[in-house]
Amino acid sequence: ETAEPEYSDFSTMVTQLAFSDAFMSSISMILVSEMGDETFIIAAIMAMRHPRAIVFGGAISALTVMTVLSTALGLIVPKLITRKTTNRLASILYTFFGARLVYIGWKSDPNETAEAEFAELEQSLDTNAAPKGRLRRTLARICTPIFLEAFILTFLAEWGDRSQVTTIALAAHMNPIGVTFGAVIGHSMCTGLAVVGGRMMASRISQRTVAFMGGILFFIFAAHSYYSST
Repeated sequence: ETAEPEYSDFSTMVTQLAFSDAFMSSISMILVSEMGDETFIIAAIMAMRHPRAIVFGGAISALTVMTVLSTALGLIVPKLITRKTTNRLASILYTFFGARLVYIGWKSDPNETAEAEFAELEQSLDTNAAPKGRLRRTLARICTPIFLEAFILTFLAEWGDRSQVTTIALAAHMNPIGVTFGAVIGHSMCTGLAVVGGRMMASRISQRTVAFMGGILFFIFAAHSYYSST
C-alpha cells in the first residue's frame, strides 16, 4: 500500500528535475544568444522612437509565438528518428554553434561593440518598413501599427535564427514545457533590457566576450546532449 505513493513521489521528483534542467538550459541559451542579437537591436531602436510598453508587447508576442512553434517542431523530431539519434544530432548542432561563436570571438576586435550593427539596422528600419499587404491591413484593425511593426520585424528576424534552431534541438531531447517557459522568460529578459537601455548596453558590452561565453555554453550543451544519449 505504501509502494505506490513512493513511486508517485519518485516520478514527481524526476519530472521536476527534468523540467528544471530544461528550464535552466533554455533560459541560459537564450540569454547568451539574444543579447546584442538582431532582435535585441530592433527592439532597442524601436523603443527609442515609440512607447516602450507597446514595442515590448509586440516583440515578446512574436518571440513567444516563435518559441511555441519551435518547441512543437522539436516534439515532432523524436517521432521521426530515435531519441538516441536525436540527442547525438543535437550534440553535433551545439558543437557547430559553439565552434562558430568561438571563431567569431577569436576573429573579432576585443574592443568591438554592437554600435556598428545598431547603425546598420537603424538605417534599414528607416528605409524598409514592416512588410505591407492584406494581412497587415487586417491585423492593423486589431492592434496598433507600432505593435504590429514590432511583431512582424521581430518574427522575421527570429525565423531561422540560432536561438530558434537551438530551441528546436532542446525541445527534441528535454522537457518541452521547461524549454518553452525558459525560452519565453529569457526572451522577456533580453527584450526588456533592450527597450529600457539597449543602445547604452550595446555600446558597453564587448562582442568578443559575448561570443566566447556563448561558445562555451554551447559546448556544455553538446557534452550534456551526447552523454544523455549513451
